[in-house]
Amino acid sequence: MNVFLANNSGLGDYILMNGATRYVAAQPEVDNVHLLCIGTHNKFIQVEWMYRDNPNIIVYGEPAANSFHEGRKKMRKRAKRIAKEFPDLHKRAFFWGSKTWHEMMPRFGLDCLNNCWPELFYAAHQAPYSARHGYFHVGRDKDKLFNSLNLPSEYAFCVDVASSGRSRINLSNTKLPIFKPHSRPDLIESYNIFDWMTVIENAAELHTIDTGWFHLIKQMKLDKKKYFYHVRQVNELKNVLTSCYINDEHDNGWEILDGNGKVFK
Repeated sequence: MNVFLANNSGLGDYILMNGATRYVAAQPEVDNVHLLCIGTHNKFIQVEWMYRDNPNIIVYGEPAANSFHEGRKKMRKRAKRIAKEFPDLHKRAFFWGSKTWHEMMPRFGLDCLNNCWPELFYAAHQAPYSARHGYFHVGRDKDKLFNSLNLPSEYAFCVDVASSGRSRINLSNTKLPIFKPHSRPDLIESYNIFDWMTVIENAAELHTIDTGWFHLIKQMKLDKKKYFYHVRQVNELKNVLTSCYINDEHDNGWEILDGNGKVFK
């Protein structure tokens, strides 16, 4: 059986769905997973790089979509093309705007207060949420970028930039030197996000807003001071305290703060 997978197109979405993709590919009845990546060429290269160790996961690129409607159109078109070569293609694809998440949750036995949208995404791909951590894997060069930075023995790693722009967050709760990867745009362009994992691992503290970097850090399950700055206070993210979006049984210990550095309540 061949399986077509497609999901929302943020780099963080592809990182958190790594476990689902690998879980589906590992099922004995599945021959190949055909994964659609909608986005820039740089994003495609990073997603393809994640699965370079598994020849049964084939990544297809499509240019970025201007709307969710256009994204679903690209998804259906690509699935139709792949199905011509693989008539047994089983489709597990979605491209949902955030306002759709709440109405979709009950269809998968989830509720809006206690469950989070990553659980919904995993259910849509027919993968248990535990696979997010149990099947996550990405290889990388552990030393090349870290060794080039000459960082102090103790530092705080901070991400305050998302695809929507920079957020102002108060970092007065740390006394450590602060390193922000986006302060080095030359390196952001030269290295992929996974090359930064050793820089993240060696930090004494981690400070991040809701972005793809957060999802990567969460996958790493690090036992150190971790701070999540809840600056995207939209309806779809109101349940950060009641769901497993930030703290779950696999990765926890996150302190949730507002943009002023105060405990979020």
